[in-house]
Amino acid sequence: MGAGSHDSDDFPLVTIVTPSYNQGLFIERTILSVLKQDYPNIEYIIVDAVSTDDTVRILDKYKHQFAKLIVEKDSGQADAINKGFACSRGKIMAYLNSDDCYAGSSVVSQAVDFLSHNPDADLVYGRRMYIDENGKFLRQYPFSPFSKEELYQACYIPQECCFWTKEIYDRAGSYINLDYRFALDYELWFRFLDHHANFVAINSVFGLFREHQDSKTISAWHTIGYPEARRLIKQYTKKDVTMHQMYDVLFQHFFHMCRNKQPLESQVSSLIWDQQLQLSSFLLGGAPLDYWVYQQFTTKTTQHPSFSKQTCNP
Repeated sequence: MGAGSHDSDDFPLVTIVTPSYNQGLFIERTILSVLKQDYPNIEYIIVDAVSTDDTVRILDKYKHQFAKLIVEKDSGQADAINKGFACSRGKIMAYLNSDDCYAGSSVVSQAVDFLSHNPDADLVYGRRMYIDENGKFLRQYPFSPFSKEELYQACYIPQECCFWTKEIYDRAGSYINLDYRFALDYELWFRFLDHHANFVAINSVFGLFREHQDSKTISAWHTIGYPEARRLIKQYTKKDVTMHQMYDVLFQHFFHMCRNKQPLESQVSSLIWDQQLQLSSFLLGGAPLDYWVYQQFTTKTTQHPSFSKQTCNP
């Protein structure tokens, strides 16, 4: 996983970049969720904006296991990710924020296997589980296939669950847009689509998305996130979408029904799903989902489930 990683036909090099700044409470679990992957050919790059909290100690603890550690001031998350990708060599790319985690040790293997068996796919993503600051389960949404039409109206793709080819990244300009502080992933998806990318969703949990008091999703959605998403939708579709309309599209994407036209069915569907979530939470027993990273693995496996060739959604 260090600097000696190289490409091979069997195990193409995967670059994962983590932008970091003062997430000392969570970043160790982020790092370990990458280091504990069973995939043998990962280039892991950390870009830290000179943190002043416990991040400093944690980065020093694991620095010899990174392909590269960059510690310098930056102009924000997008700038940090750009710095990491600029010095990367992977044929498959991803970024993982410093408060999120991969959901298990085979996530990268599954993504690579899918992309290897489906060469017409440019980006693959799995499912997300939401967790709290202690790693405990909050919620999850039903699996739904990729919909280009719905993505043009609301961003439902879980960023930490995404892996894409360097080919599509280069076709789309090889950069993360510095003009966006919140919707930088959404802007990238639009550019990918603008360059005829094929997206595929698979029904496997890839990511643990952490909600906590300081996370942007909670603190900045109304003031930064929604305005940026609205601007992007208007730029690419020439349509204006209200926040309420975005929520309606998200519901339609996951539950396959329109709340306005099917209010009773929508309410029943939501209640059933809420009951399933309560059952899931009970079965999980309140255990932190991100603590899998502290488990000791006696063997390093390179075997992973095989995905048969699938037709990518246009």
